[in-house]
Amino acid sequence: MRVHTLFLFICLYSGLSSQTTADPWIRSQLSKVKWEQTYEGVLADYHPVLIILASDSVQIAGYLIHKGDKKSHRLLGDWKKKGPFELQERDEYDRLTGYLKGLITKDQIKMEWMSSDQSRVFNIIAFPNSLIKIKNFKPNSEYIQIASTPPVSISVQKMDYGIVSGIAHRNAVYTRFEGYCLDGTCSIWNTVIQNPGGAPIRVQMRQHDAQTYKAVMDEKEYPASLTANFPLVVRQFDNSKGFLDFIYPQLESKTYEAWVSNWVDKTWAEGVKYITSLNETDGIERLVHRSSGWVEILDAGEDYVSGLATYINPGSTRRECFVLLKKEDIILPTSELINTASDLKKAEALAFKISGPQTDEEYEAWLHKAGYKYLIPTREGVVMLTEFDMIYGDDIRLLSLEQSKLLIKKKYWRNFGWQ
Repeated sequence: MRVHTLFLFICLYSGLSSQTTADPWIRSQLSKVKWEQTYEGVLADYHPVLIILASDSVQIAGYLIHKGDKKSHRLLGDWKKKGPFELQERDEYDRLTGYLKGLITKDQIKMEWMSSDQSRVFNIIAFPNSLIKIKNFKPNSEYIQIASTPPVSISVQKMDYGIVSGIAHRNAVYTRFEGYCLDGTCSIWNTVIQNPGGAPIRVQMRQHDAQTYKAVMDEKEYPASLTANFPLVVRQFDNSKGFLDFIYPQLESKTYEAWVSNWVDKTWAEGVKYITSLNETDGIERLVHRSSGWVEILDAGEDYVSGLATYINPGSTRRECFVLLKKEDIILPTSELINTASDLKKAEALAFKISGPQTDEEYEAWLHKAGYKYLIPTREGVVMLTEFDMIYGDDIRLLSLEQSKLLIKKKYWRNFGWQ
């Protein structure tokens, strides 16, 4: 059965890539094909899909195909000279399974997939194969320091199809960001970060060589140093019923690799088993399960790397901090770093004092419920983080160096450059 399904997928893919009108269902929906295109891309940032579209300038018809299990769903909607487009997604029995809404041009697709009950939404970005610029690019994680006033530190992950995301630190404030690449190797990329007042700062990063960037922030240029660069491992498993993804940097450490494996393998295996069992049924449900995780670097020095692992399952989220000492190849848990167990509560209280009262009452209630439970040392001091929430994200606060020294054992100060 699997071989037969794969054969049908290959025939559909090759036939429609060269001549969309060869497909009987698409031909039955259109009077005369005036435009056709095949796109490759990702759903929810990591999960490969193929989108085949054709139009007679009245309607648009095609397929959304998950490369994970080769299952296809039909797409149908009205053609528009100007977007946004809205397409219905239906299964082979013509049952409504979802919607695609957003931008369609000859150069790209940038849409949102929404379930038929409107309870689940995931982004889709795709390009014609002839225009995919990020072909030989390999996902990687970089730590960059910008010599601006005040200085800015950026921890960024560069992914397939020109997607970038990360954390920026400026003037003791941490903000998360997303952006996009502008060239085939992602040596030039754009994003927007925020100043402490919330105003946007437009940023363009232009890489000169393996160690240096030129940063343009609000049209002013600054030199920047690429102080650490790590390949990214992208674990992903998907089918038409759900998907899992886990992204982490390779740090050339056996201890770290064992820590990552111990942290995620059991959860991953359970997730794969679950969505595989879902896909064996013939139900109408689409993309009903997502598990997503990542390891991000907050600071990378000559002797250490410090960061945080996060894994989100439906109904639950877990996190764990780590500090890798490179020369010793050991990972220090929070309990080893702090002087006493009560210091974690002291650090949390300091973080709440820095955050101050919130104007949004619901957010403040969530913040006090979540608490600042996660402690990560950096060269500038201890960073405290909350749990991760699908609505609010997380909150990140930097303690002063003086406060941090009262929390962390003195024998570790030199690793972070505190002496």
